[in-house]
Amino acid sequence: MKKILFLVGFLFLFCFGAKAEVLSYIPAEPQSALIIMHGFGGNGARMNWMTNHLKESLPHTAFYYPTAPDKAPTGGYQWFVIPVLGEEIKDKEIYDEMMKDALRNVSKVHALVDNIHQNLNIPYKNIHVAGFSQGGLMALLSALTNRHQIGKAVSFSGVPLLPTSDFSDTVVSNRPDILLMQGDADRVIPKNSLDLSKKTLTTLHISPLVYVIKGLTHSINTQEIEYMIDFLQN
Repeated sequence: MKKILFLVGFLFLFCFGAKAEVLSYIPAEPQSALIIMHGFGGNGARMNWMTNHLKESLPHTAFYYPTAPDKAPTGGYQWFVIPVLGEEIKDKEIYDEMMKDALRNVSKVHALVDNIHQNLNIPYKNIHVAGFSQGGLMALLSALTNRHQIGKAVSFSGVPLLPTSDFSDTVVSNRPDILLMQGDADRVIPKNSLDLSKKTLTTLHISPLVYVIKGLTHSINTQEIEYMIDFLQN
């Protein structure tokens, strides 16, 4: 029987620590999995509304919604310390610290991927990652740096991916298919985020699929969800 539940025991404690939770929706016979990561100040519960939009089109996919391990200073949780992006993203020193923090916590996502593989017997290549804002960057990092060849990666209005002293081609293990999306009315993430991420990925010999959504603010809409479903199915 299909259900939404809190994962407990090994997955709950080992992956994200005693205070962080992972919500999941697991069908009777899952053949693939999709991990969806929230943005700054959010948690897994803020993202699990997507299940109702995804489960009919992806009936054999298990969905996981982890909560980031670090508390955000304004409430909720964060995957990494983040500045006000509009201007400060131009400050390389600030971005380098942000990336260092992100790479520290990407190991938590790798542990969740391993746990899904071991407990549900889903091949690594069928485990996909997606995320919104902060979670968008985490999705890219977790796919690019996993020691296993995991599936595809999707970034919704993601923090741009830029090379740093900690992130370069030397730490890239995989070159998965990647989908980047952002609204042209987004006032939180820099307007050139898609171009910056695409440029970085191109240097890694990856050609991402890119969609700019007309009129969309810093959010996820049904059009983007349909694009993701099509991307995962094809």
